[in-house]
Amino acid sequence: MTLQETLERLTVAELKQRCAQLPDVRCGTRKADLVATIGDYLLSDALATHVGRLSELERNAVAEALHNGHGRFNPVAFEAKYGSLPSFFTRDPYDWYSRRSKSKRPSGLELLFYSNEIPTDLAAQLARLVPQPAALQIAGLDDDQLPEFVIPGGGGEPEPLRRVDTEAMVRQDLSAVLGLVAQGGLAVGAKTGLPSAAALGRIDALLLGGDWYAATDDRDIPRWAGGPIRPIRAFAWPLLLQAGGLAKIDGSRLGLTAKGKKALSQPVHEVVSHLYQRWQRKGAPDELRRVDAIKGQTSKGVRLTPPLDRRLVIEDALCACCPVGKWLSVDDLFRQMKVEGYRFEVTGNPWKLYFSELRYGSLGYQGGTGFEILEARYTLAYLFEYLATLGLIDVAYSLPYGARPDHGGLWGTDELEFLSRYDGLRYLRLNDLGAFCLDLSETYTPRLAQRPPLLRIESDLTLALLRPAEPGERLQLEQIATPLSGDRWGLDAEAILTRGADADERGRIRQFIESSLGGDVPLEVSDLLDSVDERATALTDTGPARLIQCRDAALAAMLSSDPATAAQCSRAGERQLCVPEKRLAAFRKGLAALGFVLPEPRS
Repeated sequence: MTLQETLERLTVAELKQRCAQLPDVRCGTRKADLVATIGDYLLSDALATHVGRLSELERNAVAEALHNGHGRFNPVAFEAKYGSLPSFFTRDPYDWYSRRSKSKRPSGLELLFYSNEIPTDLAAQLARLVPQPAALQIAGLDDDQLPEFVIPGGGGEPEPLRRVDTEAMVRQDLSAVLGLVAQGGLAVGAKTGLPSAAALGRIDALLLGGDWYAATDDRDIPRWAGGPIRPIRAFAWPLLLQAGGLAKIDGSRLGLTAKGKKALSQPVHEVVSHLYQRWQRKGAPDELRRVDAIKGQTSKGVRLTPPLDRRLVIEDALCACCPVGKWLSVDDLFRQMKVEGYRFEVTGNPWKLYFSELRYGSLGYQGGTGFEILEARYTLAYLFEYLATLGLIDVAYSLPYGARPDHGGLWGTDELEFLSRYDGLRYLRLNDLGAFCLDLSETYTPRLAQRPPLLRIESDLTLALLRPAEPGERLQLEQIATPLSGDRWGLDAEAILTRGADADERGRIRQFIESSLGGDVPLEVSDLLDSVDERATALTDTGPARLIQCRDAALAAMLSSDPATAAQCSRAGERQLCVPEKRLAAFRKGLAALGFVLPEPRS
């Protein structure tokens, strides 16, 4: 819209107020005269003088609107980049006394912005006077630049910043949880697929280092004050495996699919990449459901957006804003998301979401369309519960209590000690595994931590532990050995044979023993494993078959040798024939050609 078209939409009072700012200009009283006077002034050489009288912050507002906003001012992005807004954009439009007060100098932006937009022809003039603004520059941090302590947002005693490098963690966790599922040790809801309390406890015990928060970190506060802060990783793993097609519900428990069994022997980074892609496209439930304080998420008419749309925006932001191998504060990530436009809509109707009580606590009143409440909390849940669990980002975090007090003052949040259990995430680092999964790198080279050997094997097949076993190692150890006393275990040949019936499992058992020794496998153990290989492959299950009883031995001999039926059966005794189930139809056809019929079995 041009300047003249814009001015003509204003009232005479609004035009007089703007005209009064023009130096040495006589303003008329008719609307047409006022429009012409303001338009002639702004589209003349006097515009440069007017821009020169603006403050630096006001000139930055004009520059951002012209060069980064297509003529429209974005207050959220501007405040994120510059830390504050020009007073023109924070004034109360209904505070007539303040606007008319002679003690307050009117803003020069009032002649340039109309409903936060600059008219097109005026924008063309301004573009020659106001240069392109500098881009937001945020440097990543090295390990030694991370603070050791953080202070809760509302003040209080400093608390340690906990840091976790997740690449090594997921290498252990993935195989451990897959192994637990293979044993049938995870009970889930038959319809929801959500893990039971007992299943969460079993997963927690297997995770390297435990969940992000220990049981002692949970203050056991009631739900109306925030609720429990755990589980996080333990909750995510069963859902990730189901979304990735590695596990499925079998009755009331999870069981491994064929793809899940294959994943046990695949490179970890390939499995993790697959899980990430599948969760991004199909992961359920919606991560917002885990922000317990936001009510009304299942109400009629809430119109939540597809999680895929939000996840794709977050991926774009990580790729653009997070340098690989450098720590970035979560607040700086959020700043860049606002400035660079990595925004997403969570709901088409924020009035249906609320804190505590719908009538007074609706997010339609309380900034539901802002960034901090919905977009930021969704992003924190997605990063901390899923991407960090999968090992794509390293994390540095504190307890969530009081960590992000940006919800203070909103109706219904007075009693909340945090808005979500993920509020404690302070810093993240996109690691090499994350760069591979986000297609920022074509290859991935795992960083394998050097660990001392786990065990030594005596000549009597006794295992002596040389260091404490990690949770995943202990799970594997329990499958092939029985505890004796102290740090000694007895290798269980029968258990190895039973588990070794599966070829892939035999390979995993051999690989675990070899990697745990850190040297050559003793001859006694090698002989045992070779014997298991030989005995496990000695028999083959070819499937179900029918046992056919013949009238006499002569008929059995004839049918087992005649070309019409011989290929479909074999002798199973003097008068018995064995017919594989898949060949039964062909056997019946051959019998008919010889003039015989096989009656159907009696039920």
